[in-house]
Amino acid sequence: MAAVSSATAATAKQIFEYDGDIISVDLSNVRICPGPCNNTMEEPEPSSIYTTQNIDNNCANEMHYFKPYSGGKYARFCYPINNTQTLILNNLRICASCHRRYLEFSEENCTEELMSDAKIIMKKLEKNLV
Repeated sequence: MAAVSSATAATAKQIFEYDGDIISVDLSNVRICPGPCNNTMEEPEPSSIYTTQNIDNNCANEMHYFKPYSGGKYARFCYPINNTQTLILNNLRICASCHRRYLEFSEENCTEELMSDAKIIMKKLEKNLV
């Protein structure tokens, strides 16, 4: 394993929890997309939308920018880091592009692509969550 600078190690300790071959992170309070995209802007406030189902009742549904659009959170996404380690993202909201990418790679069993995404995600979180 390559040497890690003390600043990076301190940041990683604050963000990630290590349990054997499992590296996990709780994203409950994170407002950026934690996926492998380049986007680091915070999720905007939800917008109100009217549909044919709710316009007669004079009420609006909230539409969130990240998935799930209901405003909830996905329990976990799992990314292989290498042949023995796994990155687990807990309690996350994610942009539609990263969500679609994760589902596609997972369903197609594209392990190398998921490993590459795991490395990108870890760097992104280390850089943006301090």
